[in-house]
Amino acid sequence: MGTDATEGLAARDIMTRDVVCLNEDIDIHECEKILLEKGISGAPVVDMQGHLRGVISKTDLVHYHFDRGDEDVEKGETYRIQEVGGSHVVDFNTPSAKDVMTPVPCVAEESTSIADLAALMVRREVHRVVICRSGKVVGIVSSMDILRAIARGA
Repeated sequence: MGTDATEGLAARDIMTRDVVCLNEDIDIHECEKILLEKGISGAPVVDMQGHLRGVISKTDLVHYHFDRGDEDVEKGETYRIQEVGGSHVVDFNTPSAKDVMTPVPCVAEESTSIADLAALMVRREVHRVVICRSGKVVGIVSSMDILRAIARGA
């Protein structure tokens, strides 16, 4: 049910293979830094064995910082690690990626058609689908990847 331009194309044909994955225990300030440095809006979150645990996006991070509600903000006040007069101030309350991520990401196989990927994105209101093989991340398809595939065939 895709356009003529995408007919017969699957996730494996358009996915990004060199995926930036974040460990579930990395603190959110490091997540923010990596997303900004890499120029990406989100990344899969994996455990120590490389199994997918969730996805963290700029929306998740913005939500954490600005839309937690007064009760959560009060309990979750954080301090950045910084050097002050030769001493370090350590933040023991900084949440990790697993605390802020979306725990049930959109996942598909490499053989999933572009039309099915697009339908999944629309239905779940997301901009990326993680492509997995045996529970491990092998690629990612964004809404921009799908738009590029459509534009190439137009």
